[in-house]
Formats: sequence, C-alpha cells, structure tokens
Amino acid sequence: MAEPTPAARTAGRYNETAVAGIFHGITALAAVLGIVLQIMATSESPAQAAAPAHAWANFFGSAGLQLNALVFVMALSLLMEPARSGGPAWRALRVITLAGSLLLLLLQFTPFRGIPDFAALTSTAVFADRLLHYAVPILVITSWLLFGPRPRITPLRVLWSLVYPAAWLLGSLVRGAATGWYPYPLLDVGLAGIGPVLVNCLLVLLLWLGTAFVFLALDLVMGREPDGYLPATGTSWASQGPVR
Repeated sequence: MAEPTPAARTAGRYNETAVAGIFHGITALAAVLGIVLQIMATSESPAQAAAPAHAWANFFGSAGLQLNALVFVMALSLLMEPARSGGPAWRALRVITLAGSLLLLLLQFTPFRGIPDFAALTSTAVFADRLLHYAVPILVITSWLLFGPRPRITPLRVLWSLVYPAAWLLGSLVRGAATGWYPYPLLDVGLAGIGPVLVNCLLVLLLWLGTAFVFLALDLVMGREPDGYLPATGTSWASQGPVR
C-alpha cells in the first residue's frame, strides 16, 4: 500500500501515537494499582496472618500477579515509545502479555477461576481482583487491536513466549511438592496424580501456543499500526526502516 499523500496525512486525522501513549499509560496505571491493592489485600488476609511466609509465596507465585507485572513493564515501554520496534526479547514479552492476558481473562469464566486463598474477600481484594483479572487484560488486548504496534510478532517469538508458562508450571509443581499447595486443582499432584498433571501441563502449553498463534495471524492480516506517520509533524515511521 502506498504511503498517504501529505494532504491525506493531516486531513481528519488525530495524533494516533499521542492517543496510543495515553492508552498505554492507563494500562500501566491499572496494572500497578491492581498489584498494590492486591498487596494490601494480602496483608489484611487471615491466611497471611496465620502463615505469612506461605501466603506471600502464594502471592508472588500467582500467574495473574506476574502477568500484570509484565504488562506494567510492557505498557510503560509503549508509553515512552508507542511505535517501538523492539528487539527479540521485547517482542517475545509482547506475545507473553497478549496471550497471557487473553487466557487470564477467559479463565475468569470457567469453573477454575476461584479466588486465591491468600486474598480475603474484602472490598480491597475484590477491587484488586477486578483490575488484575478483568480490566487490565481487556485494556491490553484492546490497546493492541487499536494501536499495535504491528507487525511485531513472528513464529520464533511465539515459540520463545513458551518460556514463561513452562517456567511457571515447573515452579508451581516444585513449590507444590515442597508445601502441598497448588494454584489450581489441575496441577495438584496429590489430588490427580503425576501422570494426569503432566498431561494437563502439556495441554496448557498447547493452549498457550494456539492463543499466541492467533495473535500472530492477526498481526499479519490487520495491517501496520501506527500507520506510517505522525500527523502533527509529517514524520514518517517508515523512514526509520522496516519493523521486522
């Protein structure tokens, strides 16, 4: 597709990168606010008072908390540069935040959702839960659909994104063997047995891989964002070279 003419660049256009930056800033703020509120809720939890070390280890081992921390880092980087090209590690992290956010959101509508036992059902905990498990994932996915940046995802980056869920699953199993606590029943070796748990872990990785490839396909067909120029200045992002 040909680059828009100078007249088309400014006619009826808003500064897309500025709006994208605001959106990424809101995402970063929601993520860090949710984490802070969850820390407050954990401090107030009876489980934390009864067994502080165990409860805090549960807290930091939560996939939802870890994903929101990664979202905060990613959103902050995009706030500073909405059209960031990024290196291999940054792009793999982008896939992790996208696939993880979608799966985390979908998990809330399954029987496996539950409420972490380290979070008391206080108003603080409920608000943190809504931010971390609903608002932030929706913001992450919406911001990518609207503002990208695209294209940034490759098959290799999708494969590298598997490092996170594989490491989380391994860490959860090791910790569960040491303490007897598992984040989800599907990972509970004592309840289901090692064989079914390993099958469940493989299914989780395949589900992650499938979700990440959905974003890869969308990344290829949805077109470039930002779309090649800054209306306020006429500066072309294309002049900075290819993004792949």
